[in-house]
Amino acid sequence: MRAATRFAMVLSLGTALAGGCAPAWAAQPYEGFWASTKEDCRDEDSANRMSIEGGNRLYWYETRCRASEITADGKLSWKMRLACEGEGEQFRSNPRVSIAADGKLLMDNGPVGRAKRQTYVRCEVAKPR
Repeated sequence: MRAATRFAMVLSLGTALAGGCAPAWAAQPYEGFWASTKEDCRDEDSANRMSIEGGNRLYWYETRCRASEITADGKLSWKMRLACEGEGEQFRSNPRVSIAADGKLLMDNGPVGRAKRQTYVRCEVAKPR
């Protein structure tokens, strides 16, 4: 890494910390790889896997969504406004995402799945996109 690049990174980190604010890249509790079951976690081609990246990008097997608005709805719950694309269609969704006491991710009114509520377990190992 070039010295100028390192200096710019250190300077921006110092500015963020000196300002007393949390860095913009801090991960949200709902970020990561999730699946319906631990077995689906190990199956990279499973339609029952999803990932949430960058705090506002959600990916399923054939569906991709970007959150334009995320608001807290309790200590470990959020409401989202999603713009989605899947199977050649564009659509919107307004799910509620929460982390249950057992660590599972619950999604009410999600953009995929037949049920009104999907339950996901956190995947330990997943292939990055």
